[in-house]
Amino acid sequence: MSAANPASLASFDTEYCADSLEFCPFGDSQRFLVGTYQLLQSGNANVSQEELSSKDAKRVGRIYVCDVVENGEHGICIVERQRIDTSAIFDIKWSYNLVSGRELAGVAYADGTLGVFAANSQSDSAYLLDVCATEQPATESMCCSLDWSNRLSPSNTPHIVTSQSDGSLNLLQFSESKLEVASQWQGHDMEAWISAFDYWNTNVVYSGGDDARLKGWDMRIAPHTPTFNLGRHQAGVCSIQSNFHRENVLATGSYDENVFIWDTRNMRAPVSEFNVGGGVWRLKWHPEISSRLLVGAMYNGFHILDVASTVNLSTSFMEHASIAYGADWCQTRDGKSKGWLVGTSSFYDHVTHIWRDSAANIGSGCLETTLSA
Repeated sequence: MSAANPASLASFDTEYCADSLEFCPFGDSQRFLVGTYQLLQSGNANVSQEELSSKDAKRVGRIYVCDVVENGEHGICIVERQRIDTSAIFDIKWSYNLVSGRELAGVAYADGTLGVFAANSQSDSAYLLDVCATEQPATESMCCSLDWSNRLSPSNTPHIVTSQSDGSLNLLQFSESKLEVASQWQGHDMEAWISAFDYWNTNVVYSGGDDARLKGWDMRIAPHTPTFNLGRHQAGVCSIQSNFHRENVLATGSYDENVFIWDTRNMRAPVSEFNVGGGVWRLKWHPEISSRLLVGAMYNGFHILDVASTVNLSTSFMEHASIAYGADWCQTRDGKSKGWLVGTSSFYDHVTHIWRDSAANIGSGCLETTLSA
């Protein structure tokens, strides 16, 4: 069966280069956040973003709060509700469970800090309210990624893991509107692009770096020594996500263009793999279908993989004209369609598209044939 090629249903110009997108996971919301990263140069205004160097430019960003709304009888559109000017943004992630009754989102900034915002359901124009942030690091280290520990285990004092451009990793604890450093260690010799929890055992953290290493860490072991240190990827490891439907299933992606699926009980080799082309920056498992995996493939668009006994390409969205970075599933099914809404954002063309994954209804999908229980 050939891959589906859905069309864009709506688009939005973020003005700044877009690199992260997250749908709100609460209620039946079709609200999403977009994070942007822009280099501003004080001198020659004719220099393009591609030609600018970070050495002679200021990194700025913006968070957009947007809604997908009905537009006439059959269409939808994207409506901007709020924008917040910030430092340049690498990553945005919601806490998927309430924390002390609040809906929280974390933001990884290029100035090296992590910020936390709370959702204000009483206002669209002031929807995101600043809660707290970490202190700016002494070195010029950028915060490249974050992940929350409480996806499967609700907590009012969740941990957040972050990765930094100097290769370090941070374990933070959020409590009473404050962030405190629980642990910090040197994880990689080069940029640590990604860090992620094992959602089934949040004592375990995974990380990937520009040194092409995929590592595992047990927070109960100090000083921090990796439980594994793998060089199976042939280039920088940029994306990691634990499957929150199926224990022991881990997806990783790399500049080497490969998506690897691992059984975390035996990390000697991946159980399956798929080359999507272009490099892999973003991986997101489907909200309800355990075998469906959304991929931001950098220089080769966005794709959806079916992960079963083999990995197959189900859907490709190729309407972006620049680097495919930000991607997420709408967390609730679109009531007017038989498919799931997907949001994707690309960099230099600063465009966000909304499209449908209609193929998700073909089957419920499972990983029983890939991994034994």
